[in-house]
Amino acid sequence: MAVRPTYETLESLRVTLQKLEQTTDPASDGQDVTELKQILLNRIGELEALQALQPQEVASAAAPSDLPPLAVSSAEEAAVVPAQAPNLEKLD
Repeated sequence: MAVRPTYETLESLRVTLQKLEQTTDPASDGQDVTELKQILLNRIGELEALQALQPQEVASAAAPSDLPPLAVSSAEEAAVVPAQAPNLEKLD
């Protein structure tokens, strides 16, 4: 069985929740319908969080040939720029 892509699952859950909200009467919603809505909302939130934590698609990543060339500096150039000491003031 093929695994469904996350974006398709999210879209399906959103459509299901929307249809559920449109077809049920809020005044007569029972505890079961309320629990189902909460389950759908929780699952949507979980999938969105997982999707945000996953790295972007490999196809959208820049190929090494697309990256700008690295700047090369010599040791003499590095010595010309004075190093700044970090600010170590204590916060009160």
